Amino acid sequence: MKQSIHEILDIDGRLALTLKTLLFKPGLASYEISQGKHIKYTPALRLYLVSSLLFFLVFASFQNVYTTEASAQSSMVELYSRTMFVLFPVYAILLSCFYRTSYYLDNLVFSMHIHSVVYFVLMIIGPLESMELKSGLLVIAQFVPGTYAVWYLMTAFKVMYRESWSKTIFKAICVYFCYMAILGVVFDFILS
Repeated sequence: MKQSIHEILDIDGRLALTLKTLLFKPGLASYEISQGKHIKYTPALRLYLVSSLLFFLVFASFQNVYTTEASAQSSMVELYSRTMFVLFPVYAILLSCFYRTSYYLDNLVFSMHIHSVVYFVLMIIGPLESMELKSGLLVIAQFVPGTYAVWYLMTAFKVMYRESWSKTIFKAICVYFCYMAILGVVFDFILS
């Protein structure tokens, strides 16, 4: 029990360092892990699981704006969470296609970090979106985390893969559109 609590709460301080680095120095944690400096960071899979759990708890709470049936809500949340768990390795495959000299495991860590940050951003945007009919300011407030997400992705790609800004922006946009297309097809298939 003691060891489980220690692992979950990450008492040794790695979680605080990981979150600080992840949120304020995009791509650095992934890059340092790819360089063998993984001891000081929380394992990427654990971080992904915790962030996705938090996100889907928040998602379930604000989804009632769109869906009124409780059974439909729980099944949708479960469906989305399982699907995203299967799809984050697909993101790593896309990264491997665009960055041929990189290793798949490094791309997988980067994918988990990117997904974790996106979950944190969506935890802010989702509730704002669900309440936007109450005030126009809430629509504008969504612009801040949205802008942060774009800045974060571009900077993370630049730091992780060490290419010029033009190549970074081009590849990040290509990966984004390919991944969104895959997500669209998968969710259309599952929902139908």
